[in-house]
Amino acid sequence: MNSFTALHLNMLSFLRKQSALLAALINMSATVMAQLPEQDCINAIPVCQSTYTQLNSYVYEGDVQELTFPTNTSCLQGGEENSVWYIFTVTGAGDLEMQISPNAPGDDYDWAIYNLTNNDCSGIIDGTAPEVRCNYSAIPGSTGMSFPYTGTSVSAAGPNQCAPLPVLVGETYVLLINNHANTLLGYTLNFGGTAVIYDTLPPSPVALDPFTCDPPSSLHLTLSEPIKCASIAADGSDFYILGPSSVNVTGASSTNCTAGYFTTDIDIQLAAPITVNGDYVLHFKLDDIYFNILLDICENELSYLDSVPFRVALADAEFSYVIHKTCSGDSVIFTDLSVGDTVNAWVWDFDNGNTSTLQNPSVFYPNTGTYTVSLAITDTLGCFNKDSITISTYFEPPVSAFDVSPGPYCAEIPVTFTNNSTGQSIIYQWFFGNGGQTNLENPVFAFGSGGLFNVDLIVTDTIGCKDTSTVVLDIAPALIADFSISPTALCAGDTITLKDGSLGIPTSYEWIGNGITGDTTTQVQVVYPSGTYEFTLIIDNPYCNPDTVTKSIDVSDYPIVYLGPDTDICIDETITLNAANPGMYYLWSTDELTQTITVNKVPQIVWVLVDNNGCVRTDTIEIGNACPWFIPNAFTPNGDGLNDIFKPITDGNQEFTFTIFNRWGQLVFQTSNPNDGWDGTYEGHEEEMGVYVYELRTVFTNGRVKTAQGNVTLIR
Repeated sequence: MNSFTALHLNMLSFLRKQSALLAALINMSATVMAQLPEQDCINAIPVCQSTYTQLNSYVYEGDVQELTFPTNTSCLQGGEENSVWYIFTVTGAGDLEMQISPNAPGDDYDWAIYNLTNNDCSGIIDGTAPEVRCNYSAIPGSTGMSFPYTGTSVSAAGPNQCAPLPVLVGETYVLLINNHANTLLGYTLNFGGTAVIYDTLPPSPVALDPFTCDPPSSLHLTLSEPIKCASIAADGSDFYILGPSSVNVTGASSTNCTAGYFTTDIDIQLAAPITVNGDYVLHFKLDDIYFNILLDICENELSYLDSVPFRVALADAEFSYVIHKTCSGDSVIFTDLSVGDTVNAWVWDFDNGNTSTLQNPSVFYPNTGTYTVSLAITDTLGCFNKDSITISTYFEPPVSAFDVSPGPYCAEIPVTFTNNSTGQSIIYQWFFGNGGQTNLENPVFAFGSGGLFNVDLIVTDTIGCKDTSTVVLDIAPALIADFSISPTALCAGDTITLKDGSLGIPTSYEWIGNGITGDTTTQVQVVYPSGTYEFTLIIDNPYCNPDTVTKSIDVSDYPIVYLGPDTDICIDETITLNAANPGMYYLWSTDELTQTITVNKVPQIVWVLVDNNGCVRTDTIEIGNACPWFIPNAFTPNGDGLNDIFKPITDGNQEFTFTIFNRWGQLVFQTSNPNDGWDGTYEGHEEEMGVYVYELRTVFTNGRVKTAQGNVTLIR
């Protein structure tokens, strides 16, 4: 189509619109109809189903002309024209299609749709409720939204179809239909597409308007969709409020209900302003007797289970404080407890020349005193409030001090300590310098040992502040009497030495025992005879208690030891030696420890030591060989000059008989001369090797008789 043709069509459409308007004016002059409420947006007809039949078309317009130019930029250039309003709420999201089908195919209807979600009819006038679809086409017949059309705002020269409208659940729209043909034959409204407007969803509360600085005397409630004004009970009996204080509802109304049939907001009047801060809940009643039921435009009831919580937070300055004691004063921490519509400014005055704008400040008071602290707050609404509290501070640091009982001091005598410390709720810690300590207030303490001791008193109050005082005490060691006795083993007639070994610092000595006298540190005594002796030492000085020690000693006799004169025995004889002195300690040269021993070894010298508690005596005896001899057990008569003769070796013989026999008992040798021996022959012949038997008898010059029999081996 060229530009001339398009211009021609536009001109024809314009002329057609004008002629139709003229015809309408002529027709209306003949048939004048009264204006109806639904011809204003505020009283729009609710569409609660997908098909709505309008038997008669409308003429004239309502009292309010919502389409104002140039504020409103609708494609309906003539504004409202024999208009009527419809309202619907989306219950199923999707693309909404719509058709206005005239009962007379030649009728011409124009239309526009406005999004009234979270808005009202006044938004159409001021342009805040957007026009989402509009069709001003001059083409008669069915008009609406359908595929595949894409236009959203169609002028007189355009098609009578617009693009489908994408919608979401809960959105509210109003549809304005202009009866451009000015006929009364009516039409049918059909809604389709993937969206659903068949309203089965009940209305629900959305929010309550926030409050100002003053206690609220009414509540402004916004609903999710329009409700019928007629369903609102004027006495407020649709509502009740629960919270920290009693709240009575006395009325309910809406400014939109003054001229309209439906509204999305309600003003709820209270018997008195709410002055108690806290969390409240607005509830909805269900009372079929009084018909307290809020209904939306499709007769859906607002559920009595719905509720709207709200908070009354009037600006109210409040605060608390905690005093923390320190060792240099009181640190006070303030905590803001104010309420309001979000407090955003704090001004503190601490009555000591200091201020703060922090929410939770702290301040230090170094001295005792009384202070009036104030807090002024401002919230986001500009609401102001102030509160004051009087606080008292107290500062008394602990001071340690004590006295000591008069000296001089001794380790064993308790010292009394008198506490003179000052402070609040003090804990005492005494340290005596020797590991001893106590928490008593006024202790009595014995040091137990001598020396210089630093006595410390540490005082601590409940907040941990400390102070320390110290006194140095010179403590004398306690007297402990002691002495030594030497030698330790005492025998009758010995001289002993008693020597002081006491601890402490004694200044006087007293000795008692065995007639002893004297006040020196050392005493010498002779103890005789044997027996038990007891000695006592008493020591003293001016500042300690005296002490006494007693010791006893045993004095023993020396033993008398005699083993007898020297003597002789034969080699195979024994002799018994007796050291006498029963019950004493014995040590023999043979390492034996008994009182008597038996000796069989000769010759030898035997000695014994006898100990009677350290008193020692010894004696010695010499034992000789009374029968000296030696008999070999083998010989080798081979002529080498070594061991060729077998004979006994003996001495001091008075008589001597020596005989040898072979193994058959034959005598092969005999002599009475101790110097003769057997050369291994018999009658000049060499005897064979083997074992031979000998017999020996001798009488010694001392008269002892000795006999022996044995074997000797002949080896060649």
